[in-house]
Amino acid sequence: MEAHKITRWFGKIRAIAVATAFLVYPVVSYRATVATHRAAQAALLALLPVLVVTLAMAWAGRPRSLRLGAWGLLTAVAWHDRAFMTAHYSWLYLGENVGMMVLLCGLFARSLRPSRTPLISRLSLLMRGSLSPLLARYTRRVTALWAGLFGALAIVSLLLFFEAGIRIWAFYANILMWPIMVFVFVGEYLVRLAVVPAEERAGFLQVVLASQRHWRNLITGTHHHPGSCRRLSP
Repeated sequence: MEAHKITRWFGKIRAIAVATAFLVYPVVSYRATVATHRAAQAALLALLPVLVVTLAMAWAGRPRSLRLGAWGLLTAVAWHDRAFMTAHYSWLYLGENVGMMVLLCGLFARSLRPSRTPLISRLSLLMRGSLSPLLARYTRRVTALWAGLFGALAIVSLLLFFEAGIRIWAFYANILMWPIMVFVFVGEYLVRLAVVPAEERAGFLQVVLASQRHWRNLITGTHHHPGSCRRLSP
C-alpha cells in the first residue's frame, strides 16, 4: 500500500512537472528566439526538448541499446556542429516547431488507414473497452480533425517564418499555437456534448488523464488488433 502511494505521488509530481514545462518553455523559447545577442543559449534551448524526447523514445523502444547508441551518435554530431547551429539557431526553432507538428500530423493521419484504428478511437477503446458505431464514426472524424489541424499549423509556421519575420513567427510558434490547440480541444469537447450520448462519453478531465496514462499505447498502437478495426469501421 505504501509503495502504491509513493508511485501515485511520483505520478502527480511528474504530471505537474510536465504541465509546468509546457507552460514555461514557450515563453522562454520566444524570448530566446528574439534575443539575437544570446545565440548560444537559444540554440541549446532549442535542442533541449528534442534531446529529451528522443532520449525517452530511445529508452522506451527496442532494441534499447541500438536506439540509445543512435541517440548518442546524433548528440555527438550536434555537439560537433554547435558553431553552425549557434549561427543559425532560428532554424533550429523552425525545425523543432514544424517537425513536431508534422510528426503529430503523421501520427494521427497514419492511424486513419483502413488497416489501423484511428488514434482517438484507440483512446476511447482503452477507456471503455468497446465502441458503438456512432462513437466509432465520431472519434474517426476527430482523429482526422487533429491530423488536419497539425498539418495546417505546420504550413502556417513555414509561411510566417519566411514571409513575416522572426518576431511574428516566434510569437505564433511559441505563444499563439497553444491557445489555438486549446480552443480546438475545448470546441471539440463541446461538440461531443451535443453529438455523443451522455452514457458514451467521458468527462473532460477523464480524457486528459487517460491521454496522459495511455500515451505510450496510443503512440505505439500496442492494443491494436484486427477485431477492433472491424468494430470501428464507420
